[in-house]
Amino acid sequence: MTGRQIERLPGMQDLIGDRYVLLADMLESARAYLSQSGYSSIDTPLLEEAELFVRKSGGELASRMYTFSDPGGHEVGLRPEFTPSVIRHYIREQRGLSLPARFQYAGPVFRFDPEGYRQQTQVGAEIVGGAGVDFDVEVLELAWTGLKKLGVDAELRIGHLGVVQSLLGSYQFSEAANLFIIGNLTALKSDATDAQELMERAGTLGLVDAEQTQDGLSSMDRVSSEDAQRFVRGVLQGSIATPIGRRTTERIVARLLRKVEAAGSQGALQDAFALASALARLEGPASAVLDQARHIVSERGLSASALDGLGALADALSQSEVPDDRIVFDLGLARGFAYYTGAVFELVGRAGDGPVSLGGGGRYDGLVRTLGGDEDVPALGFAYTLDRVVDLLTARIDE
Repeated sequence: MTGRQIERLPGMQDLIGDRYVLLADMLESARAYLSQSGYSSIDTPLLEEAELFVRKSGGELASRMYTFSDPGGHEVGLRPEFTPSVIRHYIREQRGLSLPARFQYAGPVFRFDPEGYRQQTQVGAEIVGGAGVDFDVEVLELAWTGLKKLGVDAELRIGHLGVVQSLLGSYQFSEAANLFIIGNLTALKSDATDAQELMERAGTLGLVDAEQTQDGLSSMDRVSSEDAQRFVRGVLQGSIATPIGRRTTERIVARLLRKVEAAGSQGALQDAFALASALARLEGPASAVLDQARHIVSERGLSASALDGLGALADALSQSEVPDDRIVFDLGLARGFAYYTGAVFELVGRAGDGPVSLGGGGRYDGLVRTLGGDEDVPALGFAYTLDRVVDLLTARIDE
């Protein structure tokens, strides 16, 4: 009796012949370039605690991870990316490391992708302890130049989540509401969604009180802070005339006002969605994007100082080795991971059927503390997906 033939899993590949040689050569070349640039090699386990990857990566990555319970009952996951593992290593070994610490890595990562490779080969680099625009430019230049050495003249597309987060901070929404808006930047840019649909989803998720426009507190966002406090005191007069426990009347009033504001008003959320939608559509040369962004921000009475970081990055990048005609600023770029806090970027190549992302990265200053560190440590990095680079180069050879 003959058993059934066992097929290769969908999304997996056997590397043989010219493709294997090309991938191996590119991996070696990329690692040599990173070594010459001062990045020390690190290899992290293929298998880690699942929580390491899901704690701050957001639902986008968590839904694509391979996770399971091992025979010992531990919830583990196959490595979907290197960054959290590198940060875990830094937290454990930080006393023996001098900052900034530069790491490079290469190896397979695993993500469920119904339409692409489920095992990918990544090569990348991280800087832990690198604060300021000079380190942003170092990583951007390193990533673009390294790909150029592999034979790809990519377009460098740059966004800045720090700008969006700073502007959203003016509305004093909850962190969940801010992440919801940022998570939909790409959809707003591509018209895959609109403000009305997002308002409905925000209501479903509890980010805005659907009944708020029908009660007496709905007007709180349209009056001054002093008037709001007088209103609340008037409502509560008599019921909390004396302190309750250790809480004074003033503290109770302040707490209630914070609760009202935290729920978010429909008007404020609609304005924030409109702002995010307008910003997400901005792309092009730095000067044009900055001018348009300043106009959008000033129209809403917000401070244009939130754009200072983007301006400083553009100025510093103009002195780098990346040609101006290969740089596109794109404020609708979000990268899909919740841990990014500043500049983000993608390296985009051109194939016969259109653009293809060959890798990317960005700044994630809060990840060290999130993964168990004692304090916030600035950090940033990038990674190439070498399989896509091989696809691109192979397609050009075949043309």
